[in-house]
Amino acid sequence: MRPCGIWLRFVGLLVPGDERGDWVEEWEGELAVSGWRWTHAFGALPDAWYLRRDGWTMGRMLQDVRHAVKGLARKPFFTALAGVTLAIGIGANTAIYSVVDSVLLNPLPYPDSDRVVTANHTAPGLNVPILPYSEGMYLTYHQAMTTLESMAVFQQDNVNLVLGSEPERLASARVTEDFFDVLGVAPALGRAIGPGDDREGAEPIAVLSNPVWRQTFGADPSVIGRTVEMDGVARTIVGVMPEGFAFPQDVQMWVPLPIDDLDPNHGSFSYIGIGRVAQGASVEAVNLEMDELLVRFAQANEADLPASVLEQARIRADAKPLMELYVADVRQALWVVLGTVGFVLLIACANVANLFLVRAEARQREQAVRTAMGATRGDMVRFYLTESVALGLGAGVLGLMLAGLGVRALLSAAPTGLPRATEVGMDGSVLAYTAVVSVVAGLLFGLFPVFGYGRRDLSGALKEGGRSSTTGRARSRLQGGLVVGQVALALVLLVGSGLMARSFAAIRSVDPGFQAEGRLTFTVSLPSAEYPDVEDARVFYRALTERLRAVPGVEGAAIASAMPLTGNRSQTSYQPSDRPLPDGELGPLVRLQWASPDYFEVMGIEMVEGRPFTDQDAADVLRSVVVNEAMARQFWPGEASVVGRRIRGMDESAEEWEVVGVARDVHFESLSEEPDVQAYFPLVSGDTEDPVAQRSLALVVRGDGDPSSLLPGVRQALRDVAPRLPIVDPRPLSRIVDEASAATSFTVVLLGIAAAIALLLGAVGIYGVISYVVGRRTQEIGVRMALGAPAGVVLRDVIGHGMLLAGGGVAVGLVGAWATSRVLESLLFGVSATDPATYAAMAGALTAVALVASWFPARRAARLDPVRALRSE
Repeated sequence: MRPCGIWLRFVGLLVPGDERGDWVEEWEGELAVSGWRWTHAFGALPDAWYLRRDGWTMGRMLQDVRHAVKGLARKPFFTALAGVTLAIGIGANTAIYSVVDSVLLNPLPYPDSDRVVTANHTAPGLNVPILPYSEGMYLTYHQAMTTLESMAVFQQDNVNLVLGSEPERLASARVTEDFFDVLGVAPALGRAIGPGDDREGAEPIAVLSNPVWRQTFGADPSVIGRTVEMDGVARTIVGVMPEGFAFPQDVQMWVPLPIDDLDPNHGSFSYIGIGRVAQGASVEAVNLEMDELLVRFAQANEADLPASVLEQARIRADAKPLMELYVADVRQALWVVLGTVGFVLLIACANVANLFLVRAEARQREQAVRTAMGATRGDMVRFYLTESVALGLGAGVLGLMLAGLGVRALLSAAPTGLPRATEVGMDGSVLAYTAVVSVVAGLLFGLFPVFGYGRRDLSGALKEGGRSSTTGRARSRLQGGLVVGQVALALVLLVGSGLMARSFAAIRSVDPGFQAEGRLTFTVSLPSAEYPDVEDARVFYRALTERLRAVPGVEGAAIASAMPLTGNRSQTSYQPSDRPLPDGELGPLVRLQWASPDYFEVMGIEMVEGRPFTDQDAADVLRSVVVNEAMARQFWPGEASVVGRRIRGMDESAEEWEVVGVARDVHFESLSEEPDVQAYFPLVSGDTEDPVAQRSLALVVRGDGDPSSLLPGVRQALRDVAPRLPIVDPRPLSRIVDEASAATSFTVVLLGIAAAIALLLGAVGIYGVISYVVGRRTQEIGVRMALGAPAGVVLRDVIGHGMLLAGGGVAVGLVGAWATSRVLESLLFGVSATDPATYAAMAGALTAVALVASWFPARRAARLDPVRALRSE
């Protein structure tokens, strides 16, 4: 039976028995027509309630709602205080849930998106989480896979689009013929890349994203068939994708990825694979088939992928839902933040529950009168719960307004590249979540006065000023327990926030190995069609750096293949020539960076030994290489000097490179990870007889002031040297360093805000309970002071009560923080999840706040006039 059908039969229990069968049959028909949607199924509840003839009927429910609203309206200050407290908790939960729902829970916007997978490999032996395909491996899989009904590979790139006088740089993806079939998305105009388009010699074509079509081509339908120049190549636009489609993320254009079927490359692994699982197959079956094909491919290409490499690298298939490619880096952090704001809501509910307990005490006579007039205990329970749920729903409406503002603030503060950020919004599922949270919160805090004051004894309550000491003690214990819970939850949040703050401080204190201040960086790409020869590229390198150095305010300029901390990864295996590895043994992966002679000086990277490059250091001249300290330690452990040593690739015929210098370690991948083994090569690299020039270039200029002020001069310098090349992503190098810790900073801010709210609500809870206790004990305090008790004794007594509650909460909170700290462990850097200093500091801070919150009502008690206190009742 469908879940909706089970819900329907459960709700049908409210319908009178003689009508139930027809009612269920009618609703089943409606749900079948609607596709068994839950949004339609929820409508069965009010319909069933309307048909009730006994118990809490629709009429009685509406009457209770009217009385509840009137009761809340008669106490505007109480209603406003409780409502705003709840709205903060509900709004925070709604805002975070809207992000979690859009990023983690909603399916990807592709047909049957649960069948779309990333179909790649992993190599834990090399510490490589994603090992892409080579051309030959892709062709082998593409022709043989049966558990995938379609499969494609892609590679992200950039293209220079030249339409007028000002060139434009577009993020692009080179894709194979089945790319759009895998995703199941058809173009809005024209056609997609299809069979034959990815073969060598095919006509150059391109498919545009919808935003590029609208912004660059004015949404002109006649753009289909138009030929435009991209990277010096005339490409025909054959299609425009629909609005909202941008896979991989932020791509603006798709072009074919040409692969030579007759002579594919087998050893260069650079293409990411995706596939659509065949009907009746599973992801597990895909992995099993990929593992079999991997062995078959390795056996057929022993020279490129020896069996020993498979074993040492532990290469295996790693097919998983495409969603993993989007959210792997943010999933845990978002769930942690959602759990955190859930704690905030619980604290808010505890606060409101205490308010309701106090209000229920003042309404004992009203409750007794109602009971005396015939109201049953069930009537009273329904009345109190109706009032609390009405308040919860009202707070939910206000919370939605706060959440709308919160979502905008979250997105503006979110780290660059937050997946699916454009899809975040307040949709129907978010509204349903808010409604459920509001009702549950109302029931949660509404139950406390129900159980605390739903008693049958009327005589004491009907007497003016009558009190029950037993009830008072029970009420005090309940209120105290709520405060202990508030303090405990607040401490859990404070400890988590403190650990993340210390982690952020540790990341920010990491020396990246280069100097970022005063430096501006941007990227440029040299199209092969316009710069076909190595010498053409070499002339461009020299001309651009000389022109940049002439820009006023520029003190130095250099070129590299990528800037540190930008996510670029290029690695291959090398070995020391004087210590060759045994046959079949896989050498360590070395991160590759290509750079101009001035790179180390402009970036402020210290040379530990030897020298940097010169203009003579190139593949066709000296074949020089600079290694970092980590590589020197790993290749030549214990050696005092490595200058003059040589390295080469794993192939015995590979040419050697001579080490001319050792550079300081640089954090290239992440500030939170140890620097990789890294080698720096000249911009002209490769073999002596067939040198290769780098074409994707990252430039850096050093100035004597604000790096942003250099941008106009830099733009003009590039325009003077190469007017057809656009400048891409210009930004201060310091911003790249800041963005490297942006994800941690984002989590710190969210946890910090949640912890601050929790601390405030916890302090308010302690203050409210102690104030209430002082009010209840006014006569007792008056008697004690009239008999000679000093004000200091009263002060200590009241503060002691508050600190007793706080101490209990801190004790419980420390245990809770220790138990939940493991959730944060993978998000931390430079600090243990059980760091004693953080626990002690947060516990001390919370205790100090509790002391202040207790001191104010205690001071009021110590200043009581005994005579007035004795007359107060």
